[in-house]
Amino acid sequence: MRGGTENVYGIVGLAKALEIAYEHIDSDIKEISALKKYMAEELQNSIPGIQFNGETNPEHSLYTVLNVSFPPSDHSEMLLFSLDIAGIACSAGSACSSGSNVGSHVLNGIKASPDRTAIRFSFSRFNTKEEIDYCVEKVRELFLVKA
Repeated sequence: MRGGTENVYGIVGLAKALEIAYEHIDSDIKEISALKKYMAEELQNSIPGIQFNGETNPEHSLYTVLNVSFPPSDHSEMLLFSLDIAGIACSAGSACSSGSNVGSHVLNGIKASPDRTAIRFSFSRFNTKEEIDYCVEKVRELFLVKA
């Protein structure tokens, strides 16, 4: 393709992708928000001393992301690695610090404790309650908390 030539196929593809994405957006937001709220409640009920970075209520925050600060423990350093081994995809810190060795300026800005391991969980319409239950159970096992 020459420079200056419109990518008609790409434009049409993007338009179709947006059409598909917005087809069920209201129900997707409702379902994803409920999953996020459920995970926050389950973590809070399962892990003593857990804290959330930012607002957990999906009405006042991004409904697809839950940022969690876990209490200091012997397992905190390896938490992200251990969750990865268990097949749970999550990220450290905040999206703004992804790949950085320096702490997140966003988490610092909201006064999140630098002594705690911050993990970011993301949600989509493809996640299930069973996956959240599995994730919470693995976290509970890592913190040696009995159900």
